[in-house]
Amino acid sequence: MEWRSCPPDPLPWFNFRETLLGVLFNPALLLPLVVVAVLIAAWLLHAPTLPATFTALVVALAASALYSPLATSLLTGWLLQLVPPAPPNVSAISSSRQAVVVLVGRGPAIATATTRAAAVHWHQGDALATYVSGDEPSTAQQLRALGVPADRLAGDSCARTTWENATLTASWIKQHHPGAPVLLITDPWQLARASHAFRLQGLAVIPQSAAPALDPHSRNRLALRETAATLLYGLQGRK
Repeated sequence: MEWRSCPPDPLPWFNFRETLLGVLFNPALLLPLVVVAVLIAAWLLHAPTLPATFTALVVALAASALYSPLATSLLTGWLLQLVPPAPPNVSAISSSRQAVVVLVGRGPAIATATTRAAAVHWHQGDALATYVSGDEPSTAQQLRALGVPADRLAGDSCARTTWENATLTASWIKQHHPGAPVLLITDPWQLARASHAFRLQGLAVIPQSAAPALDPHSRNRLALRETAATLLYGLQGRK
């Protein structure tokens, strides 16, 4: 098994990003900030105090809906609608037209779902190789236990973002399996953003969703996180 490890190289903005996401995920922090922001805006606009206070409370109440099961369902549906279709010339893979199966680091619960989906393709004979990006070697060991041959398995613990997943994976594929299509397996929330990132590296991507067993709170966090990340990627032109 070929595995690449990298020394720690902290990104200057990474901790700041995680702090902002921590605020987004915590209604006890976000909602008071929403109230304060509306009141400051009203003060700057010289709005009457009573209507401004009422508006701030209404906006905070509306923002609290982000943490509801309905918001999770709506955001999940929207993210899935953004998943690009596979190119017609590579959409059908089989034992005669194999693809490199790619998994990305998303935590143990998601890895359980994605490794099982990847193993299915190995047993069907339509996988050329498997690459795991931005994860611990334990995920590769799960694949080995599910029957993926060690000599057809590679990965890295270097990627810290979806964009780095795409760039490092593309570099490996172009070196070892140039021109091969990529069967990208990840959770429903990341699938659209990851598919676009991998396509921007010149790869022919076949997206596949693997739904993990998660509690409602975790599903909501992923829906909010990926919605924010997808909007940011749009602003950066990464779509």
